[in-house]
Amino acid sequence: MKKTLFCMLMLAAALSSPAQDNASLADRPGTFEILSRTDYAWHECGFTQADMTANLERIKDVIEVVRQNPVLSDIKGFAARARLHTMSMTCKREVWYGVPVRVAFEICTFFYNKEGKVVYNTMEPPSWSLCTNDFIPGWSDIFDIKYSYFTVPLRKKTVEPGIDVYDGECWVLFNPDRPPYWIPVTVEEAFRAAREFSAKETNEVAAAYNRQFLDQEWAAIPEEDRQKPAYFGGGLARVSASPGYGGQDSIFPQIMKVNPAYPDRTLPHSAIQFMWFRSVQNKQYMKKQLDECREYLKKERTSGCDLTRFELSFGMTDIRNLAEEIGR
Repeated sequence: MKKTLFCMLMLAAALSSPAQDNASLADRPGTFEILSRTDYAWHECGFTQADMTANLERIKDVIEVVRQNPVLSDIKGFAARARLHTMSMTCKREVWYGVPVRVAFEICTFFYNKEGKVVYNTMEPPSWSLCTNDFIPGWSDIFDIKYSYFTVPLRKKTVEPGIDVYDGECWVLFNPDRPPYWIPVTVEEAFRAAREFSAKETNEVAAAYNRQFLDQEWAAIPEEDRQKPAYFGGGLARVSASPGYGGQDSIFPQIMKVNPAYPDRTLPHSAIQFMWFRSVQNKQYMKKQLDECREYLKKERTSGCDLTRFELSFGMTDIRNLAEEIGR
């Protein structure tokens, strides 16, 4: 009986101590570092060493702007790292200009390991990213790879000059004095791309059916609609002259392409001309997410809500500060 009681007490202590210890780590001062690399787009894209050196300094400026956020300016409970990711395919697109890079802010929450030492995870930790000089955002869908056509949500708001938001959480920072950064793909252009893609079909029977269906769809489009903006929806071609269908007026996203006139080619390749990221500005929703995370962690006797804390705190002040970096 005594032995059983002793084992139960030891088990309870083992279960409760990590929760108490991990909770105490919430106020432990953390560190910040940039995981240095200078070759994130150099060899694949033909940028010079001078381009990369100058761009790295600009990226450091952007990182310092993000670090003004209260969660990253007074780091507690985690270690933060900024990792630079290669965007090699981006810089090979002919109409684009400037060194592209994805900056991932990794949030590595402190915890106690089995030996009782304070450590943090460095293997794919949770992170928040922003991308510079990458003109097709990761929150869009590709319509055609060859022509770099992609879809854009219909719901767009210009918060102020140089700051656009799509669907309330997909942000674009740009130079408002330049031509539009994206321009519509016409129905004719999109349909031509769909025909080229369909022509890759190697099965002769399937290819014949594809041609038949595409011919029928093209014939059904009034000639006066063929130079209108294209939307992603419809039949085999997935091309429509209207965002609506079946009584719904806004279900198909618009098909767009990068405007080659937007990048300012008088600026050095190192300059930041475009930026995008995701950020939910519904703070009531984000607060609920944080509360739920904390309640879950209490039950699981672990830690790790620091990324959610950052996303809750990241607001319009941070976004406006980042917008000031465009063109530099």
